[in-house]
Order: sequence, then structure tokens, then C-alpha cells
Amino acid sequence: MYELLGQPLSIGQLPLPNRLVMSPMGINLGAPDGGVTDDLIAFYEARARGGVGLIITEVTRVEGGAGISDPCQLAAYRPSDIPNLQRLVDAVHRWDTRLFIQLQHPGRAASAWVTGSQPVAPSALPSPLGGDMPRALSLDECRAMVDRFVKAAQITQMAGADGLELHAAHGYLINQFLSPAMNLRDDDYGGSFENRMRFVLEIIQGIRQICGSNYPLSVRINAEEMLPGGIDRKEAARIARALEEAGASLINVSCYTEACLEPGTYPQGWKKDMARGIKEVLTIPVLSVSNIKEP
Repeated sequence: MYELLGQPLSIGQLPLPNRLVMSPMGINLGAPDGGVTDDLIAFYEARARGGVGLIITEVTRVEGGAGISDPCQLAAYRPSDIPNLQRLVDAVHRWDTRLFIQLQHPGRAASAWVTGSQPVAPSALPSPLGGDMPRALSLDECRAMVDRFVKAAQITQMAGADGLELHAAHGYLINQFLSPAMNLRDDDYGGSFENRMRFVLEIIQGIRQICGSNYPLSVRINAEEMLPGGIDRKEAARIARALEEAGASLINVSCYTEACLEPGTYPQGWKKDMARGIKEVLTIPVLSVSNIKEP
């Protein structure tokens, strides 16, 4: 009945055994410093044993301090993170499942209660969900943040991951640069569509220079933002095309609401039209996350 679902698919030059993907979800089973624990490995290995073709990890921090999203999330910014992540990669590979590591910076979504630092963002705008007022990044800090993402990508590759994902959705830092509702800058990183794209495109360019053109790179985006003046489906399609042209291998389509996570009572597949709209303008694979529980 589900023959297509079980057929192989390639992400760039990476073959997947099937088209089932475990999308990212925060599980907070890591060590407080971002290390890999036995509980975290057991969680991911159980999903790999279940037969999923690709697993994309939870949000993985690219720096400490203001870059911490959750108290016990993964980390990929220190040399010591490489052997830690290698343990996770090896456990998933035992079941012929591929693993992408999702890189993320919370930006204004960070909590000073968790991080001990004031959040940072493209602009000093508070989150609609509440929390601390962020500090706007300087031009030099924007460039340094690009370098942090590139370094983190290199760490994922050195750890043996099959690829990586940039989290550019759900109101986190890369999304904040992309969104006209969250980015009020008037310098190289704000204003026009091209300037708002600059942050993520510089990250992708740096990753391609360091990790090579064949290292699979997914980008998670919002197809819609339920914010006044935020990204709509037309803008999202334009963003997706620019990402593909820059070297993205996969686009993971989600959306941003004030809740971010829909209740489990929502209809299955409720976001599939968003993914379909993005797929229509791309040639690379597209991932739909839509509260899907059954084939």
C-alpha cells in the first residue's frame, strides 16, 4: 500500500534506505554541558532500530552562554564535542539509518534564566512569547556568528554525521534574520530581501568551503509566520529557491505560530499544503512535518 514510502531516496549524493524521516524534537536528554549521554543514545537508537531512513537530531548549540536553547541540549562547538557526537552517530549507523545534526542558535528565544546571559538577536525586539529583551548584534558580531555556525558544521562532519540541518524556523536566530517582522536592521544584514538572506547564505557559503559541496545540508524554514508583516507562503518560496541556489540539499518545511508546537489533537498532515507549495518551486527534496503519526 505504501510502496513509495519504502523506496530509496537521495539527499544530494547521500542515499537513504527509505523516505521515512524522524524530524527534530527537543528531548533534553543530553548532559548539562551539551555532551551525549547513554539515555540520549538509547532514545535515538530505538528510533533507528524501528526502521526510519533518516534521523535529524534535536537543536544543537553552536556556542555556550546566549547560544543555549535548552538546559540539556546537544553541543557542537568544541573539539571535545566530536567524540561525543561520534558515539551517537555510531549508534544510529548500526541500524543502517542516516543521521543529520541540527544546528541552532535561539537568538531572542533564549532565556537568561537558563543561559545567564542577555539574549541576542538581529534587532532589539522581544519575542511574542515573552521573556527577556534581547540585545541587537553588532555587524562584527553577526560575522562572528556566521563563523560559529560554519565551525559547528565542520564538527558535525568530523564526528561522522551524514549531514547537517540549519534551523532557520520557529523564531530562532537564523529565522529572525530572515523575517521582516523580526529583523529591523538597516545595515548589510537587514532591510531588503537580499540583506535579510545574507546571514544564512554566508553560513551556507562557509559550510560549502569547509565541508565541501557533497556534504548534505538541510535547511528548516517557515512556510508561514503568524506574525504581522512576517513571512508568507510567497516569501517562503522565494527563500527556498535562494537556499537551493546557494547549495542546500533539502528543505524542511514548518511554520511559526505563537505556540510553535501544535497540540497532538491537530489533524494529521495539517501542514502538507505548505510543503507542497515549496516543493513546486524546487528540484531538491522537501520534508513535510505535519503531526504525521500513520502512513
